[in-house]
Amino acid sequence: MKTIIRSRHIFDGTGADPFQGFIEFRGPFIARVEHGWDYGPIDDSHTKLIQHDDHLIMPGLHDNHVFFSGWMAANAGIDLSKAKNADEAVDVIAARLEANPHHPVYAHGWNREAWGADPERELLDAVSATVPITAIDDARSRYWMNNAAVERYGFTETQLSAETRVRLIREMCHDSELVRSSWRQFEQLLLSRGVVSCKDIVFDDCDVHLPIRDKQLDVTMTIEPVAHRLDTTVIPRYRYRSFGPRTRFGGVKIMVDGVVADGTGDIRGTYANGAKPAHIDYDAIEAEVAYLSEHGISCCLTAEGDKAIERSAELLARHMNPQVRHSISDMEMVTDHAAQVMAQAGITAEIYPQILGLNPSLTDAYMPTTITGEDGQAFFHYTHLTDNNVAITSGTDCPLFVASVPESLLRASRRRFDSGTERWFPEYAMSQNALLHSWTRGGSSEPSETLQGKPSGAFLPGSGEGRVLRRGSIATFVIFDRDLISASDDELREAKVLETYIDGRSAYQA
Repeated sequence: MKTIIRSRHIFDGTGADPFQGFIEFRGPFIARVEHGWDYGPIDDSHTKLIQHDDHLIMPGLHDNHVFFSGWMAANAGIDLSKAKNADEAVDVIAARLEANPHHPVYAHGWNREAWGADPERELLDAVSATVPITAIDDARSRYWMNNAAVERYGFTETQLSAETRVRLIREMCHDSELVRSSWRQFEQLLLSRGVVSCKDIVFDDCDVHLPIRDKQLDVTMTIEPVAHRLDTTVIPRYRYRSFGPRTRFGGVKIMVDGVVADGTGDIRGTYANGAKPAHIDYDAIEAEVAYLSEHGISCCLTAEGDKAIERSAELLARHMNPQVRHSISDMEMVTDHAAQVMAQAGITAEIYPQILGLNPSLTDAYMPTTITGEDGQAFFHYTHLTDNNVAITSGTDCPLFVASVPESLLRASRRRFDSGTERWFPEYAMSQNALLHSWTRGGSSEPSETLQGKPSGAFLPGSGEGRVLRRGSIATFVIFDRDLISASDDELREAKVLETYIDGRSAYQA
């Protein structure tokens, strides 16, 4: 049986404009992708014709920056969303502890506004003085913990960064059943957004994925050293280690600077609030990059400030070789100089195209007031990347965001906030076609099993043309409920995924 799907809006992932045409596939592979609807006579006994005439079809998405274990930490355990107050939540937590008196209790979903006040630590101390109890609120803005949890995990209620919560996250990552159940939910969430592959940031090692044997998504893991320094003697062995189906090692993430919005990013200018960023040892970072590159390990440097991005580009460019594909992520203040260096060296840009959504409106935006004497136009200057033909991939840092092509178009291409009519320097926007391409650039058109066991340099996000729809490619694509390119801003806010296909099979239906 062959399947033909037709549409007036097919984006094939090559960078060309969407076109009216059809996709024909048999099993996991595409047999034809052609312009127009001249697909010949339909024999109902051998051909299934599906008409998505007014819907956008594009290759399955690749989210080039997710944090599964961070998502798990924010969604694991007891759901407290129905608890009307702290007393009701205590009863639920106590019941769970009674059923399993020696296991740490994880919870999530309580609402600070509905409860009227932050719950006291003493309430959970009364439930248990020895078993750690953690409960994160529904906005991921505060924890509710007992003293046993504070002592065991080494952070307090208002310390929300993943790095400060590393002990808790690592503990969860070694609970195999929790990992498997969390992955099933996480995977369905991503499939509902059209995501079929991702780069997952893992802390210190790749063990979190070992219990998951039934993935639908292709996963490339990138290690970020947090609990301890990078073990340079062990990392090179990951290149050929098996991590199970659809899972492979992709490199190392190195944090360069902090967050520009809170004055810890490394910038050329000065912060309006007088903040002094911490000293960054670029020589030490370069020494690590040099060693890893020599051993065929790709590096992703996380940099926000303009100085950090330029220094990262320059040092990565000195250590490129055919085995690696280095990248820079976050990139809030990318400069033309940095983009030129990246283009010449073949360094990939990893952006968060939904990032403008952290600002409800132009009035509330932090960019215009952060740096002395600056109006904010240096933030999210995507034309520096596109004008220099830098390879661009898109990511979300999920759970910071959940992948959304419609929202990406609103933020990165149309430069819209949720409120108001203002646009954020529209002359520096990414074109809609380039934005769509960035969501496919990190994927592969090869079957997953052909990538299994290859060294990390054999396929890396941004190293080729990405996932495309053409004859011989795998039939992995996503169908949206409208044409996203011509949709109005209000229509984009309502747009959703209708169906996600992986290897010729429907993996998600709305």
